[in-house]
Amino acid sequence: MIGVKCMTRMSNTVSILLISLMLLPSLGAIVPADAEVVSQQEEGWWVDTTVDRNKNGIGDMIEKHIDNPILLEEGTLPIIVDFDHTPDQADVDMLTENVAYEHEWFLPGIDAVAGRIPVNLLDQASILPGVVMLELDGIMSIQNGDAVALHGVDSAWQQTGYDGSGTTVAIIDTGIDGAHASLDDQDDDPDTNDPKVIAFYDPVNNPSLTNGTEIFPYDDQGHGSHCAGTTAGTGAPTFEDPGMAPQAKLVGVKVLDSGGSGSFAVVMAGMQWTIDNRYQFNIRVASMSLGAFGIIEWQSSEEDSVNRMANEMVYNDITLFIAAGNSAGRGTIGTPGSAEDAITVGALDKDSSIASYSSQGPTEE
Repeated sequence: MIGVKCMTRMSNTVSILLISLMLLPSLGAIVPADAEVVSQQEEGWWVDTTVDRNKNGIGDMIEKHIDNPILLEEGTLPIIVDFDHTPDQADVDMLTENVAYEHEWFLPGIDAVAGRIPVNLLDQASILPGVVMLELDGIMSIQNGDAVALHGVDSAWQQTGYDGSGTTVAIIDTGIDGAHASLDDQDDDPDTNDPKVIAFYDPVNNPSLTNGTEIFPYDDQGHGSHCAGTTAGTGAPTFEDPGMAPQAKLVGVKVLDSGGSGSFAVVMAGMQWTIDNRYQFNIRVASMSLGAFGIIEWQSSEEDSVNRMANEMVYNDITLFIAAGNSAGRGTIGTPGSAEDAITVGALDKDSSIASYSSQGPTEE
């Protein structure tokens, strides 16, 4: 399972994030909104990967959870089907006709689709034309850490003068409360119309509403709003605790439900939407305070589907910050924090020492 982890950042990491937020130039004026997404996937990642140690084309996590009652539903499992090409409707039709596939998501960023397949047809699905790997579509859910004030923000403001102006940050989480005093308005002037949250996508409850402006931003769990405030809140109404980039705009991407959980596929659908809309909303930075836990986390592979999508976001010019996790000890950073190209952030105690619960590396890469 993957869970939310909004954690205390180390001072040098905060400085990196601030510089990323403030110095990255606006792309909205120089790149058309319909520019083609470039794929970074290297051909043949599936040939030698710890996703599938026995090399049978079926991810090891599927075999470990083949009878997991949390995932099993009427004899089917949620599966991510990886192809050697970007799949289209014809591939979905092939899966449906041959292995009773129930389609849910296209994931072009990683050349995959996601849906349900009967357990007894997984072997057959793994050898269909173009299919290179079957992966488990696991669950992401909340893992709250002890979030305290960030370190180094004041000095970064003073030394650089940057406050987030001209940058948009995507918060990929449980949503954002667009009515919160610190998140509803860019300048906190009731006479102006300048919302801080400029777009919102909700693949959890409204997957077909994709233009970013059809839903008023909401958060039925609270964690995403907390992380949004930490990132770019104005500090209203008291202005005592602004976010680290209070003049940055926000985009909310709700990938976790009211209980704080969501599938790998839904999370990746939100990540894909962020890539697809990065120019339209000038998204230069994304924050994901979520990650896997349990057996999936401790055995995370660099080629895991969510890791590959995280790397794809960075390849498409989105600086991605991901919480390390709350699993404690070395070697406990799971997907997507173990993605090679993401900036993964651990937790501190109030005395600035590494928190006992903070996940730490090394990772596979």
